[in-house]
Amino acid sequence: MSGAYFGDKLSPLSDSTVLTASMSRVNIVEHIKSLLYVSVPALVISGTAFTLVGLNYTSESIDLSRVESIMGAISDTFSVSWVMLLPAAIVIGLLAMKKPPVPTIAFGSLLGIIWAFFFQGTDFITALGTAYGGFNLDSGNAFMDDLLNRGGITSMTGSVMVIILGLGFGGLLNHIGVLQVLVDSFTRFINNVGQLSVATLLTGFFSNVFGCAMYVSLILTPKIMEKNYDRLKVDRRILSRNTEVGGTLTSGMVPWSDNGIFMASMFGVPVLQYLPFLWLNFAAIGLVILYGYTNTFIWRTEATTPQPNAE
Repeated sequence: MSGAYFGDKLSPLSDSTVLTASMSRVNIVEHIKSLLYVSVPALVISGTAFTLVGLNYTSESIDLSRVESIMGAISDTFSVSWVMLLPAAIVIGLLAMKKPPVPTIAFGSLLGIIWAFFFQGTDFITALGTAYGGFNLDSGNAFMDDLLNRGGITSMTGSVMVIILGLGFGGLLNHIGVLQVLVDSFTRFINNVGQLSVATLLTGFFSNVFGCAMYVSLILTPKIMEKNYDRLKVDRRILSRNTEVGGTLTSGMVPWSDNGIFMASMFGVPVLQYLPFLWLNFAAIGLVILYGYTNTFIWRTEATTPQPNAE
């Protein structure tokens, strides 16, 4: 889970990363660059801790037969080579060049369809249909089939509905004045970047607790906290970074949130049992608080207006 969250935070294709940058009005590449200052040290800290703990286990304790079985099934079913990495590399390269994310990701999907036709022997109409209905495979390996038989527009409708409802919920709270009351209450107690960082983390966490979904947290937290960042002349990149840590990295800590339910069902381990081992998440939270109170890697702006939109 620590590795998954690390990769998710540094991927320009991640839904949570794109949503956070958009809601904070920060360019997606600048958002990821800001996250590097938290994610990389957190990975080093947690990786070192896991390595030290892992030294207590011998190779006899690890069963690699399932991994070998899956790798064999992949090799038997697909054509695997470095050429298959080109579509992803092109998309990441275009995003790094600050090209608009939506057409770039759509172009990447088109490349995937073309690659499936030329290199995997998939009929073009079938490959094109995966964009809507997702991928369908019957390889005989139940785990791999369950892992790969997904995707397409239909698989995204649930997430899209949560985002739409989250935006509607945020708009409703703003219309009836709830957000303004929350902003005013925070303003009285936030006088420095350290307090601002802690307040953002708590807002993200409790949005997960009461909103039951990571998307709700990533939508509400910037709406609630953005005026405090502008008031203290703190760059919006810090808002997006703190929102990501407080919203995404705490979602898996809440048993009834979307992340918590998924992780528990995927691994067969209750949230409260794996919670003490989310070392990367806890390290990232600690670093955000440390940076806030020491003014380390905190960028200021003379402008009190929002930064340019992520588009």
